[in-house]
Amino acid sequence: MSSLLTLSLISAGCAGRVDLDAQNAGNLPVRPSALDEMSTQHPPSLVIGSRFIYRDTNVSNGEISKVAMTVKKMKKFETKPAYWIEVSREAENYFDIYDMNLNWIGSLVDGRELESAEPCIRTFDWPLRVGKTWKSDCTVKEYSGGTHLYHSTTGVNIQRYEEVRVPAGTFGALRIQAGEETFWYAPSLGWVVREQIGPQDRGGWLLELAAYHIPTKIHPDKS
Repeated sequence: MSSLLTLSLISAGCAGRVDLDAQNAGNLPVRPSALDEMSTQHPPSLVIGSRFIYRDTNVSNGEISKVAMTVKKMKKFETKPAYWIEVSREAENYFDIYDMNLNWIGSLVDGRELESAEPCIRTFDWPLRVGKTWKSDCTVKEYSGGTHLYHSTTGVNIQRYEEVRVPAGTFGALRIQAGEETFWYAPSLGWVVREQIGPQDRGGWLLELAAYHIPTKIHPDKS
């Protein structure tokens, strides 16, 4: 499965804005609500210009880095309508591409395609509900040193709804298990606020939402 290092989306239903330097914004407990239930029925629309900042912790050695993700535009990728997400991590800058169901379909750097998935890496299968299971079944293409193909099948299941605390606040979230990766998807926000890659007791990585900014106005860009 694709890690959250390649994910960066934001729901059009989120109102107002949260400054990037806000500390512990929205730290009141979030309870399951009718709005949360409604927000799990369909994939959220994305607000162009939304920006997420994640704290990325290497559990093995305790090193921490920052990952910045920005929703830049909506534009076709190959033949599919897609969201283009700019990812900045230390000296790296690249685009990750998602279909309209928020599932990863490719990556580019400097206009050059790095890899893609057909039909997609299916992290989400709408509508979302506790107990639902599915398989992400796709062909992945890598373009370094030629074109390399491999098949990927991963079981995915929604385990439960729970509160999760991250530096940006406390959110009600669906806990989704995908192979050795665990995602916490917050319906009120429209995207993942936490991800654990591999068992924490044996190393791996932990990504946590540290801050975010949601523009108050949608600026569609379909160029």
